[in-house]
Amino acid sequence: MKIKLVLFLVTISHMCLSQNSEKVWPSISMVNDVIFKDSTYNHRNIGCGFLLSYNNETYAITAKHLLQVAHTDKMKTTHFENELKKWVMYPKDKKEQTVILGNLLNEDRTDSLNWDNYNNNFYSYTDWLIFDIKANNSDIKPVELSKHAPVIGDTVYVVGWTYDDTVGNQRVYSYMIKGREGQRLKMSLINAPESGAGLSGSPVLNSEGYLVGIISSGGYDPEFQQLISKPCTTDYLIRFFENLADK
Repeated sequence: MKIKLVLFLVTISHMCLSQNSEKVWPSISMVNDVIFKDSTYNHRNIGCGFLLSYNNETYAITAKHLLQVAHTDKMKTTHFENELKKWVMYPKDKKEQTVILGNLLNEDRTDSLNWDNYNNNFYSYTDWLIFDIKANNSDIKPVELSKHAPVIGDTVYVVGWTYDDTVGNQRVYSYMIKGREGQRLKMSLINAPESGAGLSGSPVLNSEGYLVGIISSGGYDPEFQQLISKPCTTDYLIRFFENLADK
């Protein structure tokens, strides 16, 4: 699997929320500014993210593979090595509504930051970054975990912005569940362009608005002979919070 596949299907549509879905969610998606102490490594407006409510606590969530791009030379693993100055999320259409991220709760010095690790372990790769929150100055609505995994034939939705979506509120993109392999769902495009970039880290929601995955990658799938989006399931996220509750 090539690196380009990571960015190939991380976006799905250019239609606005009110235009392509009978279901309407409040503002739930944001984009990321990753700001380092050495500003030469800064990455602004990279991927998407969202808030998650779990056991009366709120967390900030985005895709781990964004660190393959947004990192310093000193960072070799999923650990900031005291290099990060600030990580900020905000709605792309309301930049004043910021969420300042706190500690990376699932940092891991054994988790290598290189594309070989991602590509060679694609179906077992858990593409999640989980932060606590330092300050929330937004009216972003946190999502909640679904109690049920999606099944083949379900319609699901992705909420966020592509890099081409420079103005306007969050977009909604619809897919159909085709199957699953390892830590990946397989979703065919319903209302979606064939390619794009920017939606990595966006939430995948079921028809009730509950979280069932996170946008991570995709590409041509020989089994289905079509373009397939391959987000990560919430399995890792559920295990993480169960273990956190046991501590």
